Amino acid sequence: MTADRSRRRAAKRPPAARRATPRRKTHSRPDPLPTVVGKSPRRVDAGAKASGTARYTADLSFANLLVGYPVTSRFTHARIRRIDVSAARRVPGVVAVLTAEDVPGQNQIGVVIADQPLLAHDLIRSAADRVALIAALTREAALAAARLVVVEAEPLPLVCDPVAALEPSAPLLHPRGNLAAKMVIRTGDYAKARAKAPIVLEQTFTTGHQEHAYLEPNAVVAVPDAGGMFLTGSMQCPFYVQKGVARVLGLSHAQIRVVQAPTGGGFGGKEDYPSEPAACAAVLAHHTGRPVRILYNRSEDIAWSSKRHRTVIKHTLLADRDGKLVGLKATIYVDAGAYLGLSSVVAERANASAGGPYRIPNVEVDTLTAYTNNPFGGAYRGFGQPQVTFALESQLDALARELGADPIELRLKNFLRQGSRTVTDEVLRQPPLAARTAVEARDRSRWAAKRRAAETHNAADPDRRHGVGVASMLYGCCLHAGGQHLEGSAALVQIHPDASVSIAIGASEIGQGAYTAMAMLAAEALGFAYDQIHVVPTDTALVPDSGPTVASRTTIMSGNAVLDAARTLGARLRPVAAELCGVAESDVVLQAGAVWARGKQAALSIAELVTAAYLRKVNLAHTGWYAPPKKLWDKATGRGQPYSLYCYGTLVAEVSVDTITGLVTVQRVTAVHDVGKAIYGDGVIGQIHGGIVQGLGYATMERLAVADGKILNPTFTDYLIPTALDVPEIDIGLIEEPYERGPYGAKGIGEPALIPVAAAIANAVSHALGFPLQDLPLSPERVKLGWEAHRSPAAAAP
Repeated sequence: MTADRSRRRAAKRPPAARRATPRRKTHSRPDPLPTVVGKSPRRVDAGAKASGTARYTADLSFANLLVGYPVTSRFTHARIRRIDVSAARRVPGVVAVLTAEDVPGQNQIGVVIADQPLLAHDLIRSAADRVALIAALTREAALAAARLVVVEAEPLPLVCDPVAALEPSAPLLHPRGNLAAKMVIRTGDYAKARAKAPIVLEQTFTTGHQEHAYLEPNAVVAVPDAGGMFLTGSMQCPFYVQKGVARVLGLSHAQIRVVQAPTGGGFGGKEDYPSEPAACAAVLAHHTGRPVRILYNRSEDIAWSSKRHRTVIKHTLLADRDGKLVGLKATIYVDAGAYLGLSSVVAERANASAGGPYRIPNVEVDTLTAYTNNPFGGAYRGFGQPQVTFALESQLDALARELGADPIELRLKNFLRQGSRTVTDEVLRQPPLAARTAVEARDRSRWAAKRRAAETHNAADPDRRHGVGVASMLYGCCLHAGGQHLEGSAALVQIHPDASVSIAIGASEIGQGAYTAMAMLAAEALGFAYDQIHVVPTDTALVPDSGPTVASRTTIMSGNAVLDAARTLGARLRPVAAELCGVAESDVVLQAGAVWARGKQAALSIAELVTAAYLRKVNLAHTGWYAPPKKLWDKATGRGQPYSLYCYGTLVAEVSVDTITGLVTVQRVTAVHDVGKAIYGDGVIGQIHGGIVQGLGYATMERLAVADGKILNPTFTDYLIPTALDVPEIDIGLIEEPYERGPYGAKGIGEPALIPVAAAIANAVSHALGFPLQDLPLSPERVKLGWEAHRSPAAAAP
């Protein structure tokens, strides 16, 4: 067992050739290679988290702390006639029971548009809608009171299908209709291409909801604070929380301070949603004058929080007989749930990513976001792109079958090249690396040999079939052009008198290693030792609004802001060092925790240099800032530059399928990603591992059972997620071609790691079974029924 684990661990590491080998240090000159960047030091938060001393929101203590609890009703869609909380207020231990009329500011928590009340007062549109808030001395008292809240309401017709929701006869969920948002792409002449195309592939794909399954459920504490409110909790976007709470309390942003607590995972689920429990806790704290903590248990978190969007994708792919793609038409239905939330932003990425990393000259894409009474769709790792990637990559494999072509060779024929135009009509100035990722994935996985071996095996064993599949992706790092007004990030870097350094950034640490990467970048840029750098919890009082921690943007955005601050401070220190060393400023280098003068290590230490700078009243604090160049975008046609930069990746999946039970087992995954420069090596590898496992769950087992808008399996007893026993052998290759605007060349990896996984697994299953599958997840029931229909079409017909 131990030896096997060692082999698997070794297999999961990138080849040694991809790791920079540092030159041997001498005392005669500074090392010209990076001394920290590209390495894998101990995480800055490792000690506290490994020892159990990190204090999560549930661990925090405040004097006179109350338990907050939001009350939902049994209705999914209804008109409220009366809410009676009188009996709930009489429960011993209950301090306050509030309804919509008690909200001091705007009863509104919508993120993009004002369509979501914090507390329902006239209509209930979702099973997660809150009708009252309770503050009590104990959770038991709060639950007892919640059971006594009476909601009298008239049930209304349900809307549970995002396609049917847009029919003229569908019941309206909002006065402006059920079409919450629409995006398009129009490039070339699709109708003309369709008329001439010899190959037309049409298919409808569906994907279900996915639960985030972060380790720590939603949790927040609100504390009244001298005319304002202090909040701390588990979240990705403290500035979102600040804005949401300010609006609900009727206060200014300056009166709301939000500090992120150690956060046990997010995956997008703690981007927009935490503003809701935070606003609830803040309203209760405002009325009681006491701190209030809202802490969900797991079933509450699954039932009430946002999910990956369910989609229906009607897809047509056009090609010529040589396998060249000539056209694409897609209608993408995005199920928002009862409110818009961030659904239009998710749809924006799905829309812009519909063409993947391919040259397709004639494109019509319509992305329609529909209101329904289903669970609330929100941000989730990949942000709409795993769904459209599944559809497109499945179609490419269908085309390969039609032509009798190798799936990877077909992709290589159609990948974007430097100077190519994307489906949004953007001319790529930087070399697209999709082909390089595909070639390396092909070679590392021994693609051709594995495909032949699987087909030979399947000819002899119909019960346990093998398959090998591939998927490639293009990911636009950072925010879409539609959200570029949020595309700026700040970092406050302070060098203290003892030569320790503190960093405050506007992005959040949610387990991805962001704080470690920032400490590494600061150490490299300042020339200080890594263990001198300390990153403080993200705090809205320390830095300007830096946008959300999403879109694989933290390393690029916050990293560049840290470098901006660090380089400014270095420029202030070097004249002092030059004076003390008796050399020209141009002869001074700070590196690896030492001062170098004219190529030799000086007797002057970093600590002595900092002391001298303080004595000279040098300002050793600076707030850095980074914002990328403006992107030009035409929303009416979906043409222009949607993103500042792109990452590319290819993933090969090897599966076995038990045709008797329908069970899919992923045996091996080869993932190759273009990362620019891996700043924190182990962090990059960890992100890819996590993305693969999360994508595996999405592909094969994670099924949220929803009936009449209500989640039927809100626990991990019935909602299955991968365990350690489900993790396949993983082989990772990194392509490190520095991005010119990235900190030391870095790009992002958090979301690219997941995006191609489900598509590759689905293509591997299709290869194993000999027919395509259009619906995710590939549960045993779906696979078994599909296999039986394939083997006996007449018997399976209705």
